[in-house]
Amino acid sequence: MLFRSVAPESNVRARSVHDKGPYKFAVFLMLVHYLSIVALVTCVVIFILNPKQASVPPLIGSIVATLFTWLVAFIKRRSVRCPLCKGTPLLDGGASKNAKAYRLPPLNYGNTAVLGILFLSRFRCMYCGTPYDMLKKPSNQKYR
Repeated sequence: MLFRSVAPESNVRARSVHDKGPYKFAVFLMLVHYLSIVALVTCVVIFILNPKQASVPPLIGSIVATLFTWLVAFIKRRSVRCPLCKGTPLLDGGASKNAKAYRLPPLNYGNTAVLGILFLSRFRCMYCGTPYDMLKKPSNQKYR
């Protein structure tokens, strides 16, 4: 059961996020970082299979791009805060996790939240355990 607690329980409704912009931008930066990791792995394989001088600049460029995108995504994920507990739900810190927090086994809680927003448009804060739905409209904007 890989996604045992992705769907919220029937008695707990997901909350809305009032300011979705920082979340979307942080997830976009992580997507760019994931793509740069794919480019790095591809350049390493090309360099191993064809160790010529022409394959070195793309390898160095992909290493620099991966480090740069990691740094920028890290800074942005660190600035995104949970609306309820003010923790950093997209960045796994050393604090204790809520019993309802979940993660995909090879990843940490922060990367699982990023993938949850990217593919499901929902996440659960690892610190307070509150489920959030990125598609749900805030209650004060429902009838506007």
